[in-house]
Order: sequence, then C-alpha cells, then structure tokens
Amino acid sequence: MQVGYLIHGTSTRDDDWFPWLEASLKPRVNIERLWLPQPFDPDPLEWERAMEEQMKPVAGTLLVAHSLGCLATLRYIEQNPVKDLRLVLVGAFDQLLPAYPQLDAFCQPPLDYAQIKTKVSAATIITAQDDYVVPTNLSVQVAQRLASKLIELPTGGHFLTSDGYQQFPLVKAECLKLID
Repeated sequence: MQVGYLIHGTSTRDDDWFPWLEASLKPRVNIERLWLPQPFDPDPLEWERAMEEQMKPVAGTLLVAHSLGCLATLRYIEQNPVKDLRLVLVGAFDQLLPAYPQLDAFCQPPLDYAQIKTKVSAATIITAQDDYVVPTNLSVQVAQRLASKLIELPTGGHFLTSDGYQQFPLVKAECLKLID
C-alpha cells in the first residue's frame, strides 16, 4: 500500500476535508494525518520536531498539505534527506502574510527551491482566486518555483469547512494521479 502524510495548517488534523481524504484514499493510500502542536499559535521549531518524529517518508511517498502545512512541508523536504516525493499542496505560500504576522517565523530563511526540486518527482498546487487567507498569486509563485502543475479554481476560498469543504474530490483525484 502506498504511504502518505497529511500536514494541516492552522487547524487540526481532524478538521475540514482531512478525515474524509484519509478514508477515501484507502485502500490505495495509507494516509497518516499528522498532529502538529499548537496549530492556532504555531512555532516552527516545534512543528519541525513533530514532523521529524511522525514522518518517515520513503521514495514515492505522497505528501498532502494545506496552507501553513505547505510551507512546513517544503521546509521539511529542504532539510531532510528524502527523495522521489509526490506533493499536493492546497493554498500554498512561502512569503509573509501581512494579516498573519504570527506566521512570519515560518518564512525565514527563504526556501531553497533548487534543493527541494531535486527531492520532488511530481507536485500539484491547488488554489482559488477568492482565497481570503493566502493571495492566489502566492500559490502561483510556489507552483512556478517548484515547476509544478497548477490548478487555479475560480472559487473555493481557503478550502475550509466554512467554505464548504468537508470533502475535496479534486485533491483525491490529484493524489491518485501522482501515485499511478
């Protein structure tokens, strides 16, 4: 069975479409939803430690991340000896969000995309033009830096339960494409 990890942002592993994705990908993919400490007041060093304790990716591992989880995932890839990873990043960003200064520490230092790209075999970035948390252009820039597939939806907000996302079939479909 294919191995995968789901990395949440400033929500919890049990929020939004995360439990649905885990259940809907079985038995093809065994998705483990990470538990990251203090998601509403996150600390990059605590998240880094938690990710290193919970993730043991091997070649071909699927990583699905949302929002701040995307940035934490890219940092994890940059800093660890991993290879042949497949990514689905939803609402990704790698720059400061002025409305969320508590996340600034995650953005420093800038990511080394030259290093990250050597460890990622395929990636898809999903964003919405009406994302009210992460401006669409920031997700587009992450896609360009990764030289990845970009899916830009006209609507969807930040893909939270409050935006109508308790299920997210597009993410499931993209995951299955990356593991086939």
